Amino acid sequence: MPNYSAMRMASPVFPAVSRVVWCRTLPSVSPSPMAIAAASKKHSASASATSTPYTRFQTTLSAVVERLKLSQAERAFLTEPQAIREAQLSITRDDGSQASFPAFRVQFNNARGPYKGGIRYHPAADREEVKALAALMALKTAVVNIPFGGGKGGIQLNPRELSRHELEEVSRAYVRAFKEYLGPDIDCPAPDVNTTPEIMAWMRDEFEKQTNSYSPAMITGKPMSYGGSLGRDTATARGGFFILEELIDRAALDPTELKVAVQGFGNAGGTMAHFLHNVGFTVVALSDSQGGIYGPDGIDPVRIEKYKRKTGAVAGEYCEGSVCDIQRMKMDGVEHITNEELLELPCDILIPAALDNVITAENAQKVQAQYILELANGPTTPEADIILEKKGVQVIPDILANAGGVTVSYFEWVQGRSGEQWTADRVDTELKRIMLDAYKAVRREAYRTKVSYRHAAFSVGLKRIVDAMRARGWVS
Repeated sequence: MPNYSAMRMASPVFPAVSRVVWCRTLPSVSPSPMAIAAASKKHSASASATSTPYTRFQTTLSAVVERLKLSQAERAFLTEPQAIREAQLSITRDDGSQASFPAFRVQFNNARGPYKGGIRYHPAADREEVKALAALMALKTAVVNIPFGGGKGGIQLNPRELSRHELEEVSRAYVRAFKEYLGPDIDCPAPDVNTTPEIMAWMRDEFEKQTNSYSPAMITGKPMSYGGSLGRDTATARGGFFILEELIDRAALDPTELKVAVQGFGNAGGTMAHFLHNVGFTVVALSDSQGGIYGPDGIDPVRIEKYKRKTGAVAGEYCEGSVCDIQRMKMDGVEHITNEELLELPCDILIPAALDNVITAENAQKVQAQYILELANGPTTPEADIILEKKGVQVIPDILANAGGVTVSYFEWVQGRSGEQWTADRVDTELKRIMLDAYKAVRREAYRTKVSYRHAAFSVGLKRIVDAMRARGWVS
């Protein structure tokens, strides 16, 4: 077994090759609208007619800013990031070879407070994806009215192909590359896809070493033993659950009569399935990346989780790879389904909690759910939104539905700065208050202006960001 401590001592620390791709310097006086528009247009040139996460974000943004009649200067600050930072992270692998990974940190808007947003480790992480997610974070923090802006980070790698030691090395290299742009008052990262509390701990430790500081609030999502917060691990699902409870209560519906399909059985989707099952909702379908199972009379998430831990798959009780025990499935009243089929099942509530871009113009007409709660980021395309709205499907958008995670990250940031340790009850109480306040603000805007919940959420967030920019004198 490799001696990792010795390797760290002996291995050279490779400097990260870092560059600023695009950075807007905030003026001391209001800039010329024509000048900002020209700059924004210049740096938007890379966006093509091909749909990307960022162009999908801009499609919705454009419709909302037109309705809000924002000035050209205001639009410029809302359509392009304030800074895009990139680096090549070089490490020595366990076998002695060298490896390099592209890394990104996009800082979208900090009018309301420090940039806030997770860091994801994924082979598909790139500038366009991270830009879109940073933009959504700026809106998300504004919708729940916490004092942050929006940022996002990513490293282009497959974590399954790296050892634990290699993951630690690349995580520390990320902090070394961007350390001057991070900090509790500048940009506060958090976990995202394929990143964990352990990785956040490595990053905090590296930041404190590099800056010779004690900085428990520079990153959130940490282990409890190293400055974390109670409730952070279930926060995304818990926040969405509070909103769903309120929605169902206002509609005078009985949870025991409602059927729910959940796409994704990770932290958000799996936890949500447990919450729903525990209060009487009938969970009829669950899935992971390998497919899922459907039981019209209900399935038990606890039982599914047991077999997933044992076999690595939601359908592991019945299937080995693509081979399933059909006879046993029939006896239990379930069937094997694909992720695509799950979206089109007869149910009352659909919860996409996995990938983006899964409800599209091609399948939106086949969606049978009356309500969609987006625990995933960007699961519905703008084209699908139009179809769903015409069908009368109520979509609770990602920037509201999954904001519980960043809200409890805010609580962790507050605890890190104050030295307090909140109780689980306090975290839960404050999370519910903030999520329901946000839901009510979005609902009021939707009914007042007769727009979808997504457009209403964008409106609420944009207005709060613009108000802050005006107060700071960035725009007039």
